[in-house]
Amino acid sequence: MNYTTHPMLLSPIAIVLGGGAITSISYVSVAATAPAVALAKEYRSGTDLSRYWISEKYDGIRAIWTGKQLVTKSGKPIHAPKWFVANLPNRMIEGELWAGRGQFATVQQTVLDTTADNVQWQKIRWMVFDMPQESGFYPARYKVLNDWVEQAHLAHVRVAPQKVLHSEQALTDYLQTLSDAGAEGLMLHAIDQPYQAGRSDDLLKWKTYQDAEAVVIGYRAGKGRWHGMMGAIQVRMTNGKEFYIGSGFSDEERAHPPKIGTVITYRYNGINDNGKPKFARYMRERAAGY
Repeated sequence: MNYTTHPMLLSPIAIVLGGGAITSISYVSVAATAPAVALAKEYRSGTDLSRYWISEKYDGIRAIWTGKQLVTKSGKPIHAPKWFVANLPNRMIEGELWAGRGQFATVQQTVLDTTADNVQWQKIRWMVFDMPQESGFYPARYKVLNDWVEQAHLAHVRVAPQKVLHSEQALTDYLQTLSDAGAEGLMLHAIDQPYQAGRSDDLLKWKTYQDAEAVVIGYRAGKGRWHGMMGAIQVRMTNGKEFYIGSGFSDEERAHPPKIGTVITYRYNGINDNGKPKFARYMRERAAGY
């Protein structure tokens, strides 16, 4: 049996699952050209908030319109229906494909389908937030974007609203209010810089929890009510450290756990002295290229 995995898995492993040996594992990366887009750093206490506009962090899939094609931030094509992209401009636009708070699974199932399901795509909104190729600082680019959205008048395309907050307490309160309502967190856009691709302080993210990705490398058998099912998955972090995640799974996921080599997203609250995450909790599988 061969498993195609994410390149984060740096060395081959062999396991025995259900009495059958996995004889080989192959490592394949996605051949795609990633667009040059801004990547977010984590928000740090003491940040000068006068430099930023703040918006909700949408729990969806980031989608970039290149001027000709809708792609993920890693450059993988998104197979949207023709009507979804028919009237988009020949300019680059960044946004998030989103189906509402707590509906990431709907977005992922819809966007991963290589044959567009018109019914499912009707549930998707494209929350746009930047036009990277426009000149000027963020407020100028945002105005051009807002003007285009108003002129295009497409029901499925909306501009992500921006907010100005003047204190960290106001920012904390706003984060808590949105989180209580099911939002993923906040994004902070620097308003005093031209667009800069790559990871920098020009784009920050803040959530009530942290999340990261790891590769599934093994399992621990369940006990009690989970006897005969998966009790925990063993994962490897990008820094090579390994640990188990035993919470956050539904009974269906325990009966059919993520396959060896799968990249998963987990949430946690800080790091232990041994460099491993505290209170790690499974969130979902991450599809390659998204």
